[in-house]
Amino acid sequence: MKAWKRPESVHTTRLNCLVYGFHPRAVDVKWMRNGVDHIPSDEMSPILPHPDGTYQIRVSVEVPKGEEDTFSCYVEHSSLGEEPVRVNSDPDNCPSITVIASIVCAFVILVSTVGVGLFYHKKLRLGYKSTKHPIFIQSSFIS
Repeated sequence: MKAWKRPESVHTTRLNCLVYGFHPRAVDVKWMRNGVDHIPSDEMSPILPHPDGTYQIRVSVEVPKGEEDTFSCYVEHSSLGEEPVRVNSDPDNCPSITVIASIVCAFVILVSTVGVGLFYHKKLRLGYKSTKHPIFIQSSFIS
């Protein structure tokens, strides 16, 4: 189970709760404030199957900015026993845009460098050599 938050606007933050790896399919996932108030989720994915026979679901809610720490995601499932599991939103669970952009840029640079290296390696292996003398074309005109 994983929970994270993401700013939506100047006034609101979206809290996301991802529950995964559970079986059987039946599960209850909800956001609560201070452990008592049930907050209606404004976005809930369908329960999706995994190839290993387990399931996942994501539940999101939009809350006022600055009040995120008063909300927790509660999960009730038959494999957990009587007490629901609670997790607070953690801003460090979600990678920042800067980190993602840095990884993508590093990947592009790496692929480009490898591509250029392979091009020159193939060129040298096939015996291509640069010409040191320009090629002159002689033309004659018939008058």
